[in-house]
This record gives sequence, structure tokens and C-alpha cells, in this order.
Amino acid sequence: MSEQEQLMDNLMNLDLEIIDIIRQLHNENWNSDSMKKQIGDSLKIRDEMVVKLMSLKGNDHQCDCGHDHSHD
Repeated sequence: MSEQEQLMDNLMNLDLEIIDIIRQLHNENWNSDSMKKQIGDSLKIRDEMVVKLMSLKGNDHQCDCGHDHSHD
């Protein structure tokens, strides 16, 4: 699995985790400060992962067809 694929997989898992935490918070009427902090921390990690993924995509000039599509 490439680094880009691993990052995308990690992002998906993190998104699911964030959704679960939000559901728990909703069930508790948004009264859990520790869960609010956990969401904030998870969103920060997610943002960092997205930035890294975008930087990897920016350097990748090939699609699955095997041809170089870079523009010189």
C-alpha cells in the first residue's frame, strides 16, 4: 500500500471515529468536555493528514494508466 493510500485509509478511519464521538456527544446533550476536546484533537490530526495527502498528490503526475501527465 502506497503512502497516499495509507493516508486515505487513515483519514477514512479517523472520520468514522469523529462521527462516533459526535454521536456520543449528541446522546449526552453536548455535556462532555473530554469528548469535545477529543473531537478538537482529532480534527487537528485530520487537517494535518489532509495537508500531507494534498502535498503528496501535488507531486504525483501519474494516474493509473501509467503515462506521465506532468506539464513542463
